[in-house]
Amino acid sequence: MKLIIKEFLSQLRESGELDRLLPDLLARMKLIPISRAQVGVRQNGVDIAAVGKDKNGIKTLYLFVLKVGDLGRRDWDGGVNAVRATLNQIQDSYLHTSVREEHQTLPVRVVICSTGELKQEVQQDYTGYINGHTTSNLRFEFWSGDDLADMIDAHLLDEYAIDPSQRADLRRAIALIGSRDYDLRHAYKIAQALLIDSHDGAPVLSNTRRRLFVRQMKTVALVLEVVFRWADEEGNLLNAFKMGERCCLWAWEAIRVRDVFKYRPAISAFRDIYQIHHRICAAYFDKLKPFFWARDGLSGFTGENALVTDKVFEQIGILAEIGLMQQHHAEMALVEGNEVAAALAAANADGVADTLIAAIKNNASSGSPRYDGNAIELSLAFLLLHLTDKHEAAKQWLDDLASRVSFAFKVKQHFPVATDAFDDLVAMEVGELSEDQVEKLRHLSTLVPTLMYWSLIMGHDEVYHCLRDRYNSAFEGVCLQLWYADDLTESVIYRLPAQYESGTTEALLSFPEQIGDLLRADIKKAESKAIVSLDALSAVKQGPWVVIAMACRHFRTPFPPQFWMPFLLQAKAGDVPGQMN
Repeated sequence: MKLIIKEFLSQLRESGELDRLLPDLLARMKLIPISRAQVGVRQNGVDIAAVGKDKNGIKTLYLFVLKVGDLGRRDWDGGVNAVRATLNQIQDSYLHTSVREEHQTLPVRVVICSTGELKQEVQQDYTGYINGHTTSNLRFEFWSGDDLADMIDAHLLDEYAIDPSQRADLRRAIALIGSRDYDLRHAYKIAQALLIDSHDGAPVLSNTRRRLFVRQMKTVALVLEVVFRWADEEGNLLNAFKMGERCCLWAWEAIRVRDVFKYRPAISAFRDIYQIHHRICAAYFDKLKPFFWARDGLSGFTGENALVTDKVFEQIGILAEIGLMQQHHAEMALVEGNEVAAALAAANADGVADTLIAAIKNNASSGSPRYDGNAIELSLAFLLLHLTDKHEAAKQWLDDLASRVSFAFKVKQHFPVATDAFDDLVAMEVGELSEDQVEKLRHLSTLVPTLMYWSLIMGHDEVYHCLRDRYNSAFEGVCLQLWYADDLTESVIYRLPAQYESGTTEALLSFPEQIGDLLRADIKKAESKAIVSLDALSAVKQGPWVVIAMACRHFRTPFPPQFWMPFLLQAKAGDVPGQMN
């Protein structure tokens, strides 16, 4: 385990990574951080300050200087940012101007904290400096990567946080993380043990249990960080992305069942996990962006087939999720009054949407979904395109989808199979199925109604009428239906496919010629309380709504129409006079 941790440490950056990990470690060592690293703020050489007892039980002020990698001659004395200059700045400036009054009488211990080693070429210089500047009230220490690994193993991953079997699972996950066929079962098992299985089903009210829960959340964050680093090293960020989704979803579920929405440390721990997933998304996007912008970049000029189409729609869903996360960041920044951060996040969402459009145009398979479950990817993608005002690109895609999907259903070949099973898809591809078996694979569709609704939202009524007019010829024998979230959905959507234990399915959907008639029916549906509002979902009411999109993509839960209905009613208000404000 120590070797795994040390390798993980060697991959960290100083800013935003090592300086995020160390405060948690210090807190577990009962060294209380009193200041943390900040970008753009003069710190007079100190990255992190903490107060706690030393090995002799004496209350001490700890000042940490963070460095990544091995410490060589240039790092020691190679300019204003070198370690020696930093130590001088601490003694000349920080100790005289930045120490709080209540800490000024405490002995001081300056700790050079590195993820690497102190190279032999600088050891004599370091020893000479330390001997020359150590006093009865000022001492120096060097924490190497080995030291940090030991401390993390002892305090962040001790037997109270992760038991021996979970350590073994982490080692197995690390060993297999680079394999494309690896299903992450060992990594998921750790997250499940810490977040799901560790709860007895009752609200967590005692401070002791709440602190234990936060500790479990922080352990999951560390496990996710380790998986992320190793997956990146092995060239398989898709596995890191999936693990990030699972950790976010189960962490929110853990908060929900314990009813600690108002317990700030728990929400802060969730945000740490969410931010790690955000960094995974950024790394994934940066790595694959050139392929999205290249012609046939996801198919390698192999033409359309079931495997290629499956991969194309997987990437469409991932891109949409990444863009929706940025859109959510923009909305939250505006609420907080941070216009600069909001503008940056909105620009990022716009850039992801442009890349999504490029991926759609550059890969012909994007017009031929092969699973009915691809309605999930379509909804996420159209939601991002709508929120970023990419309506013209969405209309072009809708034209392609409507034409090809209706033709596939008509000829009973290459249509989106209702079972979402790869074996059924392959059997149909190679012609092994009887006519009756083929009919069973096309007996229902949520994808076609999804296209019809989104065509109206995007202002592309022609697609709606086209699909409606082709119903008798192309969709004969196909039951059009949609799944809606209900009161029970909140209890399952963050941990497993929600459609099997909750929700309401509206089957035998009919689409009237007059769009106003459809809207009136949907308004009555909402007013009758036959379906719940989005506020019934805690991630919408109290957290990041994008977690619902994440849950739908990850667990293959149909995307609730409750998300798009407000956009539909807003776009078509003129078709129902007297009904809309």
